[in-house]
Amino acid sequence: MITVDEIVELKIDSIAFEGKAIARIEGCVVFVAGGVPGDAVKAKILKRKKDYAEAKVVEIVSPSPHRVQPPCRYFGVCGGCRWQHLDYDEQIRFKRQHVVDAFERTAGLQIDVADTVGAEEIYEYRNKLEFTFSDNPYRIFENDPVKVALGFHAPGRYDKAIDIEHCYLADEKVNTVLNWFRNAIAPESNLKRELGLTIYDSQSHTGLFRFLTVRKSFSTGELMVSLVILNEDDAVEKLASKLHDELSFVSTFASIVNSTRAQVANGKVWRVHFGNGYITEKIGKYSFRISPLSFFQTNTLQAERLYEAALKGVSGKQEVIYDLYSGTGSISIYLSELAEQIFGFELVESAVKDAAENANLNGIENVKFVQTDLLELFKGRDPMANFQKLSLPKPDLIVLDPPRSGLHPKIASNLHLLGAKTIVYVSCNPMTQARDVKEIVSHGYAPVHSQPVDMFPQTYHIENVLILRAT
Repeated sequence: MITVDEIVELKIDSIAFEGKAIARIEGCVVFVAGGVPGDAVKAKILKRKKDYAEAKVVEIVSPSPHRVQPPCRYFGVCGGCRWQHLDYDEQIRFKRQHVVDAFERTAGLQIDVADTVGAEEIYEYRNKLEFTFSDNPYRIFENDPVKVALGFHAPGRYDKAIDIEHCYLADEKVNTVLNWFRNAIAPESNLKRELGLTIYDSQSHTGLFRFLTVRKSFSTGELMVSLVILNEDDAVEKLASKLHDELSFVSTFASIVNSTRAQVANGKVWRVHFGNGYITEKIGKYSFRISPLSFFQTNTLQAERLYEAALKGVSGKQEVIYDLYSGTGSISIYLSELAEQIFGFELVESAVKDAAENANLNGIENVKFVQTDLLELFKGRDPMANFQKLSLPKPDLIVLDPPRSGLHPKIASNLHLLGAKTIVYVSCNPMTQARDVKEIVSHGYAPVHSQPVDMFPQTYHIENVLILRAT
């Protein structure tokens, strides 16, 4: 019987859905942080339960042929890229297997799952990076002298941030912006003393700087910087002037006020200090205006491939398409030529406004966005009657792109009452997608095709597009 703190020899044979390697010993499944399938390792047992254990690698006895050297010094501490040590071909193979396993184990379905659409760029692919300011840094090395941090939270440590000098998921200019702000808040910084810059403390609810977001357009090269602050302060305008002078490649800079205790990088009040307050990005031939609080797919280069996979679910021109969870309208706009009418449904008012502006930007007139709570529309015995009260026709095709938590059970169980012939379900979480599809299938739909698309290389996350048809 293995015990906590025991060092055991293990052979890694696979990887679980959330990225931890799997080994077996004495009939017990062991989830091993830092392992790669094919490794022989010595691992320390961290936790022991009745039917599983958790461990971490302390020595690699024999490396897997699929193990590669991670380029990032923060790998294993920062929780962002948990698969940098795994060859990319293996990453996308395991991601496909995670989709297969989710449908088989959660939904009891055998589905045609295509090979994962891999990414051409496996580093420097993110168009948005969000960093946290902290005067309580997580020290990753012994005798680490760092006194303040600008970077990512260490896994499970929301009170501390790792001071990041370089993120491999961002390009050179984004990292330059990151380091400009790191230098600005350093204890010895002249700018810090000159402007009286302070870092937010969640315990005392004081301090100015909370979060830094940098967004890049891959099509135009524009760069937008957003600084989340506790309250309005004249120092930010002076900081903006310095930023404009010293980093001329920054297209626009805005500050966002979040005066609540909620540790989120957004707010209701924002101010543009220079530039026009947005950047423009393209997916395919369509342009999208991205403001500081807009949602947009974080991997522009792969987003087109994701939407192309969704497009394959559209057989011929449709009379009416419903785009549930339409966000800022990118899928609706991308599908606009394949329908007489498209209706996008979204709860967040600012997203609906952005979606309408994006439709206007592209000269699209057959897409209408409706601000509404979908759960309210799906209440009662006849949800379609609720849609018809809004003067909306019945859909021929429904597109679903919900958050990671998936569909509300009421929506999943009543979706069939809208009478659509086809459902295109786009998901960033195969487990919740499989749960929802099990319910949808029980009401007269059959899965036709599944296409995983890797939007997030070096992580275990996978997007999947599933096509379902009415039987």
